[in-house]
Amino acid sequence: MKKIFLFALTLSLLIACGKGKNARQIAEEVCDCSEKANAMDASDPKRPVAQADCAKLQVESWDKVKDNQKDADEFNKVLSERLDALIKKSKGQ
Repeated sequence: MKKIFLFALTLSLLIACGKGKNARQIAEEVCDCSEKANAMDASDPKRPVAQADCAKLQVESWDKVKDNQKDADEFNKVLSERLDALIKKSKGQ
């Protein structure tokens, strides 16, 4: 009985902790990953690996939100906002 209770408790905690991210947070995570990877020195051999990992993260993240139009819209909105901010920053605005 004690083992079943511990298993149920552990499973409940894992489910509760894993569900916490919304579409905005997921998109922010993708953007942060891309910004960090792209900020790495171009000669760093780890840079292409980091960029590939971010691309994979973006696909996985899109798969999480694509079936809900509201979440998909929010995800795309965040990506667009962050991209616009990066473009303005690169132009010195």
